[in-house]
Amino acid sequence: MSSIPLDYGGGKWGRYLRAPDFYFEVMREFGHRFTRFGDIATIRRGITSGCDAFFMPRDVSQELLREHRSELEWRMLPLMPHCERSEVESGAVAIIESGDKTLHPIERQFVRPEVHSLMQVDRPLVSPEQTDRVVLWVNQPLGAIEGTFAEHYIRWGAKQKFSSKKSQSGLLPDRPTCKGRDPWYDLTGLAPGIGSWTKSQQYRHIVPANPHRLNSNCNLYDIHFLLQQPEATRALMAILNSTLVGLFKTFYGRYAGTEGNLKTEVIDVFLLEIPDPRNVDEEVLQKLESALADMQEREVTELLEASLRRCTAVDEVLNAEKLPLGLPEELEKEDRRQLDDAVFELLGVASPERRKELVDRLYREMTLHTRAIRVVEVQKMEQRRHGATTEKINQLELALDAWHALEPEWQKPLSEWLQENARHAKVVSLPEKVARLPDAGNFFEATTIYFGQKPALSHVCASRAEAELLYAIVKQGLRGPVSVPTAEQDCAQLATALDNRLAEARSRFEELAAVRAGTDELRERVVDLLHKWFVHGKEDSGSHDAGGRISDSDRQATTHR
Repeated sequence: MSSIPLDYGGGKWGRYLRAPDFYFEVMREFGHRFTRFGDIATIRRGITSGCDAFFMPRDVSQELLREHRSELEWRMLPLMPHCERSEVESGAVAIIESGDKTLHPIERQFVRPEVHSLMQVDRPLVSPEQTDRVVLWVNQPLGAIEGTFAEHYIRWGAKQKFSSKKSQSGLLPDRPTCKGRDPWYDLTGLAPGIGSWTKSQQYRHIVPANPHRLNSNCNLYDIHFLLQQPEATRALMAILNSTLVGLFKTFYGRYAGTEGNLKTEVIDVFLLEIPDPRNVDEEVLQKLESALADMQEREVTELLEASLRRCTAVDEVLNAEKLPLGLPEELEKEDRRQLDDAVFELLGVASPERRKELVDRLYREMTLHTRAIRVVEVQKMEQRRHGATTEKINQLELALDAWHALEPEWQKPLSEWLQENARHAKVVSLPEKVARLPDAGNFFEATTIYFGQKPALSHVCASRAEAELLYAIVKQGLRGPVSVPTAEQDCAQLATALDNRLAEARSRFEELAAVRAGTDELRERVVDLLHKWFVHGKEDSGSHDAGGRISDSDRQATTHR
């Protein structure tokens, strides 16, 4: 149980300043049937490993079994150490791929499925099918598991650094997070919750249930019910996914940035008022669970009208605001309406007609709320855009603002993305020279990339698909070591994925630049700078040195072409 005093009320005046009359009407009539979240449940951060690349590897067992069907092919795999194919087929052993792309066998008893990213959650449910990650699950001394694959993996890991931009170089056992554990590799102290609360949400409301009790990364917060009441526990997850809770949480959290990104900290969730699940009876419980089960079979979409989501200029969003109120697609789903109807029945509304009236009003208030948020966002972006023209704010400042509005997935450097998506990868070093790839019809040179001239450096690839993939990477300006697959088919698939990623990123950059930059020329420069960071990465400290000055590389990137 958290030590936060639940009678604390300071800092949560948002509901009095921002809540509509509907909120106060509901609380006046049904307030005695509400409870604070923290009175019946608690939330805790998921596992903070200290090095996800080692502790939370990918499970590639099924992939390898499909791709290496014969014993000879299996023996050619670079496993550390070798294991029999039959051991993996039987399920006794898993093959895991660590962050450095090395392959290791490990007994299934020493790993657990792990939900690693918020991007994997698009419905109010987490399941083993949604993740290909596992988490190391060993709390015994190494002497007690001597001779196992798990012992070998841990001893190997103890000698690794897995250094990155986020983590300084140093052996894993010496990292602060790992040093605080005894033994350093033991992550078994946290019990999975009955569900997960996401700290950050954008126009969606999803609180995924966790019936399989999967472990989660610290990107998610585990929900633990504090009372021994099975019916109330079952009702809680349905209630948390209701539109009523989705609206009320906006009065406790805070919006960050310019993209409607609502953040709720632990204290916000503890103080959140929710319909009390302890009031549930069997009939209402069945309705709640039935509606939630239907929602878990589909993707949960935004609580924002599509017409406003498409707006990127003030005149557009103001014109859209004048249109008759139209429900977002999510609020037209029958399963959501059934869930919200059951929540009002839980609150004591016996009349179906009255429940329909309340749900209709709830949907109107939610739609008006997301409309207002979107209008303010677009207006602020327009103000910055005009500010950029009149106050001569340079494109770097605009690009920085746009960069902070991007989701973390789009802030990932291209080399890191390639490393994560190149299956069974090898590392190729790309020279700092202009590259040329001969035509595919050139029999002798179709798999060779030439760098520079007089004399040119040549790199012979294993296949045409690999050559085309490397050339596509080179054209983006990336040089130095990059990860690419060893198999021709995997190279072709990764090349397609790269094309799609680049196109989608470009579209996203252009959308962000359009609402910030006042001229076509300035917009192009902002997009170019965003693309530069997208390919090469951007230092966490920003594009300024210790004295606040713009770095030379970004100053060059912002000069007139």
